[in-house]
Amino acid sequence: MKYTDHEKKQFALAQERSKLNDLPGTIEILRNLVAENPESAMFNATLANSLKAEGDIDTAIEHFQKAVKLAPKSELYSLGLFHSLWRQEKREEAFDEMKRFMSISDSDDYRAIIAEMNAKWSDDTLSPESKPPE
Repeated sequence: MKYTDHEKKQFALAQERSKLNDLPGTIEILRNLVAENPESAMFNATLANSLKAEGDIDTAIEHFQKAVKLAPKSELYSLGLFHSLWRQEKREEAFDEMKRFMSISDSDDYRAIIAEMNAKWSDDTLSPESKPPE
């Protein structure tokens, strides 16, 4: 996707805000970018990551879902959605995303998550509160 000079400048500003640990400022800029260009998977995923860091997981999930829809082969966006769903204890949805991605591509990260879960299940130590490796 091609971005306008304005979008590039705003995204760079959001990155600067993020480096300064200004999460509210980062989110505000990214929300504006998504409003201006809702079809940008990158803007949606970056906003989702910032929202996740802020603790607004439900809204982060919405933006990760949009990013995955726009860029279904992005492992990074898929993993962001998976981990956000898992954090909200939406296990079935998280596994559905894992299966969706693995049906079209391969992922060492997902393979590691599966291996760790298999190891924990075989030890009978995996509880519903367990979380996959990040």
